[in-house]
This record gives sequence, C-alpha cells and structure tokens, in this order.
Amino acid sequence: MTRTGALLEFTKSITVAELLQVERLHLELVCGKRYIHREITLGHVNRPGLALCGHLESFRPNSVQVFGRGEHAFCQKENKTRLRANISKMLSEGQVPCVITTAGLDPLPAVRKACLGSDVPVLKTDMESTAFIAEFSRFLDEKLSPVTHMHGVLVDVSGIGVLIRGDAGIGKSECALELIKRGHILVADDVVEVQKRFGRFLVGSCPTMLKHYMEVRGLGILDVPLLFGVGSTLDETNIDMEVVLTSPSKQPIDRLGVEQKTTNILGVEVPSLGLPVTPGRNLAVLIEVAALNQQLKSQGIFSAKEFSQKILDKMKKGTNGKQ
Repeated sequence: MTRTGALLEFTKSITVAELLQVERLHLELVCGKRYIHREITLGHVNRPGLALCGHLESFRPNSVQVFGRGEHAFCQKENKTRLRANISKMLSEGQVPCVITTAGLDPLPAVRKACLGSDVPVLKTDMESTAFIAEFSRFLDEKLSPVTHMHGVLVDVSGIGVLIRGDAGIGKSECALELIKRGHILVADDVVEVQKRFGRFLVGSCPTMLKHYMEVRGLGILDVPLLFGVGSTLDETNIDMEVVLTSPSKQPIDRLGVEQKTTNILGVEVPSLGLPVTPGRNLAVLIEVAALNQQLKSQGIFSAKEFSQKILDKMKKGTNGKQ
C-alpha cells in the first residue's frame, strides 16, 4: 500500500561564477569571464571523447565538459582548424555551461578560441580527472538534486532517520523532545528539507533559519544544543522511515503489522508506520522500538511475517492431524 507524501518541490541551478568559489574543486578561470553567469542545471559531467572527432551521437550537450589528459593529448595532435571546427560544432549542440581541463593542463589556443566563439567560459583545476569528476559529481548531486519541504520533525533514532508527521497539535515536537531526552538526535523541527541523493535515497536537513531550534506549545522556542548539549543535534541524516501520529478514529489499527505501508517522497518509497495517539501511550518508546524493528527489516528479518507464518504452519499441522 502506498501513500503519497508532500509537496513543495524546488528546481535548483548554480552559475559558473558560484562554481569558481567552491574551494574543494580547486578551480580557476582561464578565459571567458563575461560568460560565467551561465547556469549549470544537470547533475552529471561529460568527457567529450569522440565528440572531438565530430561524432556527436552520444554527446551530452547540456553538461559541463571535462578535458583530461587523453583529450588534451588528442587536441595536441589533431589539425587545429579541424579541431576548432569540431569543438565549435560540439558546443553548438546545446547549452554547455563551461569547459574544464584537469591535471593543471593549460587549454590549447584552439580550444580557447572555439569556446570563446561559442560564449563558453574555460576553467582548469590541478586535480586529476578521476578525483575531480568524483568530487564534482558529489558537489553537483548535493546542489542540484530534487528538493522538497515537508511539515514534520526529523530525529535520528539509534542511527535510523525517523520522519515524524501528523496533524498540527498532535504532539510531534513533544514526542521528539522526549526522544532527545532519551539520547537521540534532532535534525529538524517543524520544517524538514528533503533532498533526493544519487537518485535513490533521501537526506533530510533543517532550513538554516530554524536549525537547532524547536517550538513546543506552552514552552515556546527552545535552543536544543544549549539545553541538551552539542551532541543533541545533527545537520542532516538519511530518512529511513516515516511515523505518522494519528487520532485512533482516523485509521484502522494494524494489530500484527504484516502489511508494509510506504509513502512516496520524490519518487522514493519510504516505509511508513501509523501510530494512534491515545492517553497513556509512550510514543517515544514506541518510535524507538519501531526504529529498531525497521533496522531488522532492512536486514531481512520480518518479525510479524515470521509470527504469522508460524501460526499458519501450526494451523496446517492441526488440520493434518485431524485427518
């Protein structure tokens, strides 16, 4: 059974000018300062390879183009007029944000002229191609992956990222406060920023203005690190499961928990559990156990299914015995 999650999705982009400010990439501008306003919107890079020979069938025209030692060696040997024509043709295929050479190599004059003729800035880095592409890809994934904001509380419970959701006033923050007192870690309260990383898992964090603060009805705004210590908060964590706090009348109670419900967030199915809120229930303890049980499920251990199977096996044996 699948339930659809929230709701406000953002499309990101960065400019080449912003890219030049990222220290971990060791980038410097070679030429084309007038064009550093160009935007990068795709989270992958491309090595031109055969495109330098004029073959554009598998060329990614809207990606950052990375020239490594192999491309540089080819450009040195290729006829300069033909090379410039092929690069110009390559750059005219789409909106190439920029060209980057690695290993501290200076772009050849033919490469510079072709790029400037297409209004494309040229950058270089002293990092080797493999290391640069890996680091650059991580950076692009962090900056450009799909993002949504969700109403709820995100807590790291024994290493399991638990997104607590429910109607306003049902007790999400109070529940999170009890979890923090029990040694677990707050990531975000009220607004959770959710980002899809590497196309397959979700990371939750807190908007900068709200980071490390909680709002609890009757108490007001609380500074969590000051109250509980610097180890009581995290900047981000993976979202491994969702717990929805509900009033008992809103949904039927699953007594066995055999059926695994999920919620869809940014195209990723997240295990979801509904907890009815009634007087006397210690929700913090229930969420702790739910997180540990989810950890078992991730290891292939499904307690409810195993129990159900034992009952069925026992019933079959009883039926066969009567026969």
